[in-house]
Amino acid sequence: MKMKWTAVMLICLLLLSGCRFGTVRHTIIDWVDFLKVDGITYTGTWHSVLTDPGKISKEIGKVRFKVSENVHDSKYKTKDGDAAFLEKGTSIYEVVGYPVTELVAVADRFGVNGYRIFVEQNKQLDLDQPAFEKVKKVRIAQEGQQGEEVKVINELSGGSASFFMSVLSRGIQSDSFTPSRVNGDPKRFRFVLDSGESIGYKDYIYYDGERYYTQDGNPRLLPSEIGYYFIGERDVAFRTNGMAFTVPGESVTVASGETIKRDGSMDNITLISADGSKERTLFSAVEINNLWDRIRKEKPGSGEAKTQLFASSRPTPVSGGRFIAFESNKNTVLNDKTYFDVLLIDLDGKEEKVLIPGSTYGYSIILDAFGDRLIAETEKRSLLDVNVQTGAIREYPINAHLVAMSSDGRYVLYQKMESDALVGKELWAFDLEKEQKIPLGQIPEDFIYNKGIK
Repeated sequence: MKMKWTAVMLICLLLLSGCRFGTVRHTIIDWVDFLKVDGITYTGTWHSVLTDPGKISKEIGKVRFKVSENVHDSKYKTKDGDAAFLEKGTSIYEVVGYPVTELVAVADRFGVNGYRIFVEQNKQLDLDQPAFEKVKKVRIAQEGQQGEEVKVINELSGGSASFFMSVLSRGIQSDSFTPSRVNGDPKRFRFVLDSGESIGYKDYIYYDGERYYTQDGNPRLLPSEIGYYFIGERDVAFRTNGMAFTVPGESVTVASGETIKRDGSMDNITLISADGSKERTLFSAVEINNLWDRIRKEKPGSGEAKTQLFASSRPTPVSGGRFIAFESNKNTVLNDKTYFDVLLIDLDGKEEKVLIPGSTYGYSIILDAFGDRLIAETEKRSLLDVNVQTGAIREYPINAHLVAMSSDGRYVLYQKMESDALVGKELWAFDLEKEQKIPLGQIPEDFIYNKGIK
């Protein structure tokens, strides 16, 4: 028995010896994200990104060797064509407006506009966030777990981009802030600031279900109205007194899966296919053109007296997206007395009817819709509660500016008017089921529905 145990121990020792002396040990090297071309060493950037793929110029070389996973000697001397993490054969390009001695670009499917930027290691060219008055465009996208772009959710330009920057600049550093994990991992949104150059600035905004914040170093808590730019259809934007309100005008998806195109044009209602490849209009282009010709001939005018056609304003999905409600003067523009109606049209553009007659209620502005309920504000500052299916209209003369509709369609958020032209500073809600007014106190300083935020 003793001899058997001795034999077993000898075998184990031999096996251990074989493992110890027969295995090649590799040194783990923590490589910097570098690229070497024509004797210049570049490092990958975090904030600097390509604003336009059209700014890529000629190819200046290719990666010849990927050192990570292949080099285990810490004394290895890098050579031209070496890269830390880029695959062999990756093309290297010039960027318009920048000498190759400063930066280059490489193709990257996860990079902004399909490229990543590498800068000369001594240049420190990772651009600082530009001043808000210099930003011409802002592009916002939501990212998935692996950094891939899921979808672009907002593109801002001009004054809208500047307003976004002004809200962003009001963030407050908080060393004690800890993101909530109640809703799982925070959502991550990427934004790119474009000042008109080939290279822009990229950073991230996070949302933990309660607060929006940046995390480049210590967290900076952002004003709640920044959420306006990240809101999806029927997402809750504001909560108070147990009521949850959405952002008006964000619902664009109809029952067919198409989305309403909102590009500022009011000559037609345009629907975009689910994959974004096709567009179609609901009004006959010939009829719209003929109507414009008649306006020019019969009611020419000039300046403020010039007659304008507004075929469709604020198109809004109703009844589960089976119909679209919209404001229009196309049926009355040639009358002696022109007024706007709120009309209803099906997705084929064939069935159209008057939902809110302008001859009765004056110019009514659509706020939002939920199910068969459409809410509108009249020029007399009344609230209209319209049942799209039956056509029934309930009017409440509350003398208010309507702000938003609750996510369940029951409440309307509003501000009382202090005069004919001045909106008050108090918030109220109107309970459509009980037909009651609910006082909510003063408007928060960072109210998400601030006028002109977009």
